[in-house]
Amino acid sequence: MTVRLRPPRDDRGISAIQTAIIMPIVLTVFVAALQAALWGYARNLAQSAAREGVSAGRLYGAGPGAGAAQARSHLDRNAGNNLTGRAVSTAGSGPDLIRITVTGRAQSLIPGIPDLPVTAEASGEAERWTLPN
Repeated sequence: MTVRLRPPRDDRGISAIQTAIIMPIVLTVFVAALQAALWGYARNLAQSAAREGVSAGRLYGAGPGAGAAQARSHLDRNAGNNLTGRAVSTAGSGPDLIRITVTGRAQSLIPGIPDLPVTAEASGEAERWTLPN
């Protein structure tokens, strides 16, 4: 009985073919995971800016303008190039409610694909003095 130490001749080059088939799939999954992480980070930045804006706008006598200014300041300090085309809106705010909406775009890693939209909103009741019952 003979034991072969080498694969048969017709199997030569099969690992190169397997690599050529598998590597594009692996790279696509890797780039998709990176893109999802970038979008998630940009959304996190927008959400934290909206929360900071609501916290500042809720203070007694502050109002929506102070909240929007705080949200913009937070984005200027922390967002860098991770959230582009950003805008802060106080639409929906009133005397009793502060609502801050932050919009922007997360950068795309793939050329030709537009940047991904990001929107985050936070709201809270404005602080006010009340009289005891």
